[in-house]
Amino acid sequence: MISGYVNANREAIIQVAIVGSSKQLKSVRAIIDTGFTGDLTLPRDVIDELGFTLRGFQRVILGDGSVQYFEMFVGIVIWDGQMRDAEINAAETDSLVGMGLLEDYKLEVEGRPNGEVRIIPLPESL
Repeated sequence: MISGYVNANREAIIQVAIVGSSKQLKSVRAIIDTGFTGDLTLPRDVIDELGFTLRGFQRVILGDGSVQYFEMFVGIVIWDGQMRDAEINAAETDSLVGMGLLEDYKLEVEGRPNGEVRIIPLPESL
């Protein structure tokens, strides 16, 4: 299980550990964004610090319907205690965890400041 909290702005927050290209670990505070279908966004300075290589550009439709292109990198996150490949988009906003990382997990959020956030693996499908 992954746990976090709801901040005063009513954002669901978790810590995500990212493995850099030289195997260094960096922990980042990330907002869960269920409207984001990708895996993870990070600021470009964090991506550079971790030594990730640009893999291409990804077309993204934002919440307001506008289209933008984001630089896309591939990295490793430690998710629920396991190393997992993740697509990482460079974005000059708060770090975001999207539905890509939440796939096969149940998200529980207590919708109040200081509420608990729990991310629980779903049972295997038969």
